[in-house]
Amino acid sequence: MKKKKWVSLMLALVLTTAVGCSNGSGNAKTDETTNTPDNTAQKEQTAQNDDGKFEPPVTITTARPVGTDYKFINGEDINNNVHNKWAKEKLGIEFKDLWNTADNGAYHTKLRLSLTTADQLPDVFIVQDINLIADLIQSGKVKDIGADFEKYASERIKKIYADNSDAMNQVRNGDQLLGLPIFAAGDGTNPLLWVRQDWLEKLNLKEPTTIEEFETVMDAFTNQDPDGNGKKDTFGFSFAGRNNFSNWMSDASFVFGAFTGKYIPGTWQKDEDGTLKYGSVQPEIKTGLGKLHEWYSKGYLDPELAVLDEVKATESFIQGKSGMIAAPYWAYGWPLGDTKATNPNAKLRAYKLPAGPDGKSARFTGLVNEGKVMMFNKDFKHMDAFFAYFDKIYDFEFETGDFKNGFFEGYDYALVDGQPVYDSTKFPTPLEKAPSPDKYNLFWNTPKIPFQESATYDYIFNGNEVKNRSHKGITILDPEQIRAGALNYQMSDINAPTEFLGAPTETMRSNGDNLKTMEMETFVKIIYGNEPLDKFDTFVTDWKSKGGDKIDQEVNKWYKSVNP
Repeated sequence: MKKKKWVSLMLALVLTTAVGCSNGSGNAKTDETTNTPDNTAQKEQTAQNDDGKFEPPVTITTARPVGTDYKFINGEDINNNVHNKWAKEKLGIEFKDLWNTADNGAYHTKLRLSLTTADQLPDVFIVQDINLIADLIQSGKVKDIGADFEKYASERIKKIYADNSDAMNQVRNGDQLLGLPIFAAGDGTNPLLWVRQDWLEKLNLKEPTTIEEFETVMDAFTNQDPDGNGKKDTFGFSFAGRNNFSNWMSDASFVFGAFTGKYIPGTWQKDEDGTLKYGSVQPEIKTGLGKLHEWYSKGYLDPELAVLDEVKATESFIQGKSGMIAAPYWAYGWPLGDTKATNPNAKLRAYKLPAGPDGKSARFTGLVNEGKVMMFNKDFKHMDAFFAYFDKIYDFEFETGDFKNGFFEGYDYALVDGQPVYDSTKFPTPLEKAPSPDKYNLFWNTPKIPFQESATYDYIFNGNEVKNRSHKGITILDPEQIRAGALNYQMSDINAPTEFLGAPTETMRSNGDNLKTMEMETFVKIIYGNEPLDKFDTFVTDWKSKGGDKIDQEVNKWYKSVNP
């Protein structure tokens, strides 16, 4: 995963529901002004010529959130830009945004309204809300693309999906395929341990490789004045305790994984008996909670952890209040790089997550598609055009065709003496703030070949020959970020992705929120010492009786249906 804009990524994963408006571009339509096309008027007799261009041209409508992470140059906007011009001239496909919002939450709110109003769904659209995905699947308004996938998808696209076939379960309904997961890096949200290396060196400490050594470092960062200001105003470790303990940023899942070796809170894992088990109610989780309570009572943790989400907990680290945080490899450049704004002498370094007493480890791993699926209006007639376009976009990842060097010259690369240059400040016409052509496509970001990127980091870190664009793109990064990417790859064996990818079950929908609230409240009260550790056992009993056992049955019924 490349370096991402902080607020945009937070909104995309947390899916806030604040209603937004247009980003202000002159041609993008707002929530208030919606242009509904007549899909029945689409020409069905279009075909590709010998150059692969559709004649007559095909129009494909979409919608999307256009936030501050979208950067344009040359007076362009989301409707009129270099990508749309390329698609029309090269493929004979014209893209039209029916509406845009300023953030992800408002976007999903408007999509949901389309289920209960006469508003027309776009031809193709991204969904990142698991409940909305389930509602769309049941609505009858989205297209079964199973036959289209087999008929029109290129062989390389089919291979990518075959290699990650479990992800398809998120959009399956019996024999129907009602969408496509859009793949991300696959391990781009996996945490590793980021440490204030300057504090570590000042206090003559070694890197923590075990939970016991982690405690030693936390104690020193809390009690030995690592920032040298003469005040006892620092603590050891930041994590978010508001929404979950297994997070894409400010994570604490590895603390539990150090005692379970598999299970982490909030996920479903395959047990030895072949069934899925909910991580939060497994016996070893109690040990992890006991350890967090011990650390809290000693002042090693943020006293406000219960109200901190992923952003706020990370700010504690950036502001120099804590000395360690679990965050993705790309976080070195941003947001953790902002630490230097607080203290120019700060030095950050990545380490592998500490293992438990028996060498056990497990860590949060996001979905291979980060929950993102592409869905299609049931009346959409041009799946051939969509899959032709989809394959062309993958030219970027395969470094072939039009996008061998990058998306567009003068945008994300420039040719200097016949060789591509990717640092925009070194273009023949330098750009201090580069545009984001990787975001102009229908998928909001460039679709990835899962797990390829972190392997490339490891390849470069080990001094191998630079052979292609992906290699060059990594070599221009800070050496510490390259090292972090390599460590992320080397920890692949402790990834713990959830194995339940289906739509929320009936009982999840009726009881899930209450069970999750009970879980978070119980865990935080135990950590704070407001409830004894044995309260965990009461929680497990209550969870089971108040819907958990029923959810367990429903989840495993689904799991059996996709793994006959």
